[in-house]
Amino acid sequence: MSEFQAVIDSISPERLLHWLSETVDTYGPTWAEGPALLVFEDMLNALELPYRKQAVDEERYNLIVEVGPQPPSLMWVGHVDTVGLYDEEHRGVRVEGDLLYGLGSADMKSGCVAAVEALAAVVRSGIELKQGLRLALVVGEEEYGDGSEKLVELVPAPLVVVGEPTNLQPCTAHYGYFEVFLRSRGSRAHAALPEVGDNAIHGMLAWLMRILEATPDEPWAHDCAFTPRKIDGGTPLFAVAEACEAVIDVHLPASVDFALVAELLERTCQVTRHDHRGCELEFEVAFASPGFDSGADFSALEQGFLGVDLPWAPVAFRSHSDAALFHEKGMSTVVCGPGQLEVAHTPDEHVSLEQLNQAARLYASMFMNVATSGE
Repeated sequence: MSEFQAVIDSISPERLLHWLSETVDTYGPTWAEGPALLVFEDMLNALELPYRKQAVDEERYNLIVEVGPQPPSLMWVGHVDTVGLYDEEHRGVRVEGDLLYGLGSADMKSGCVAAVEALAAVVRSGIELKQGLRLALVVGEEEYGDGSEKLVELVPAPLVVVGEPTNLQPCTAHYGYFEVFLRSRGSRAHAALPEVGDNAIHGMLAWLMRILEATPDEPWAHDCAFTPRKIDGGTPLFAVAEACEAVIDVHLPASVDFALVAELLERTCQVTRHDHRGCELEFEVAFASPGFDSGADFSALEQGFLGVDLPWAPVAFRSHSDAALFHEKGMSTVVCGPGQLEVAHTPDEHVSLEQLNQAARLYASMFMNVATSGE
């Protein structure tokens, strides 16, 4: 049996299931990742992987594993935090056939568990590592990525894999993400006399509908996503609302310039102002992360796919992730992990256990292909 196959065969489905169950069963949303970090430390200790803590703030930290000659030639990155819990009914883990359900199962504790198991299998084999590897488990991704902001202070790796849920498809292109705040201000009046005041909610709804109705007609917007995420306004008093704020998430292919979106927002704003003369309307881009389409050489990772009989068929990652930051810092970045993006952030989030095993085998193949090659 070849050394390569011996490493692949040493990956344990039972161990993967155990640690994924433990991590998913441990609640650790952004800003409160401590319990989740402790479970991952238990896993690293059990697998005898050396690690260190990289402080992000006074109470939060990233977990860093480095093996082989440093600085690394490949860095694998995954986040341990999740979005907030929906309700107690969806807390905890359940397994139904091949599927494991629970908050963070796809996004992205399955990727983290698979990568740790894969790296441990490589180290345990005693294979000579000619190039270094780094595995980073980071905090804060579900907000604004402060864990990865700290991570990039380390010596960079030329090649980065981010384990977000992609159904194990390699994503060498990445959508841009823009968080846009819309604001409307009117004037208060008694609720029984709406004609006396100017209803900020009415103005906001009219603006939002114009944006959503105009988007399909834009020649550049076919593959874009405009998602109204939140709307707040009004008062518990019996009165016409004088203020309203909405948030729109905008996801754009790398080929689409946000200036086109800004022009659409301004154009619909002007029309709405004309119809709602008593309302002041404005928008602000609260967060901007442009997309990218990497032209880098990913042949080393492609060989990793072929080594476990998985196809190399690159697509675009349609959401936001920390990958954008690594690309911005000059690192060739691929997004690839187990799970489906469409179930992330939903009450029925889940991951296939078969795909979890495939992910561990794939990551091990990537690690070996990069780390055992010459300079």
